[in-house]
Amino acid sequence: MNILELNDITKDYGSVKALKNVDMTLSNGEWLAIMGPSGSGKTTMMNIVGCMDKPTSGTVMLDGTNISEVSAKNLTNIRRDKIGLIFQQFHLIGYLTALENIMVAQYYHSMPDEGEALKALERVGLRERAKHLPSQLSGGEQQRVCIARALINYPMLILADEPTGNLDETNEQIVMDIFRQLHRDGSSIIVVTHDPEIAEEAERTVVLEHGKVTRNTKNAVAGSRGGDEKNV
Repeated sequence: MNILELNDITKDYGSVKALKNVDMTLSNGEWLAIMGPSGSGKTTMMNIVGCMDKPTSGTVMLDGTNISEVSAKNLTNIRRDKIGLIFQQFHLIGYLTALENIMVAQYYHSMPDEGEALKALERVGLRERAKHLPSQLSGGEQQRVCIARALINYPMLILADEPTGNLDETNEQIVMDIFRQLHRDGSSIIVVTHDPEIAEEAERTVVLEHGKVTRNTKNAVAGSRGGDEKNV
């Protein structure tokens, strides 16, 4: 069952076509990597899937809803309720502790719950850092807080933009271990990355070039379970 379907998506910025007739799907529980050079349309696609922008034409179905037709207010509600966003730049609030940054996400969703927020931090191995400000955390720890914040409202889709782009090798592996566990737990994940080794962790890789899908391929880890390779 597909939880996400992009059908003939085009996005224009004036005379510039950021996306050109893009088709893409994500099945429930699948881990998908999106790759491509700068200017290929990755960020535009992420913004559309993440309910932060709308396509010029085409349809985007998320959990049975055509999100390309809903109002800006409803897009915000869908993003809040169904999508967990993980950013390369973290976007943590500097004067709030790790725990409070997570509880802010709860506040905009329903009701802050300190116990649940602590469990989210524990899930990423940072319960003991709950009272620390972002400036008192390493880059890897800040990214793990960002992951905990994305997970706190139990999203149906985790959307990560270069989640290891600012991390050293040790912290990269810690973060990737978390993604592997999320995948084992059945989470649906889309990761945008420039790193082929990160992309290979996913079940499938979609490559964008000049706004078009040029490759849609099952990865070796998926192939070892009997998946078929498809090139577009």
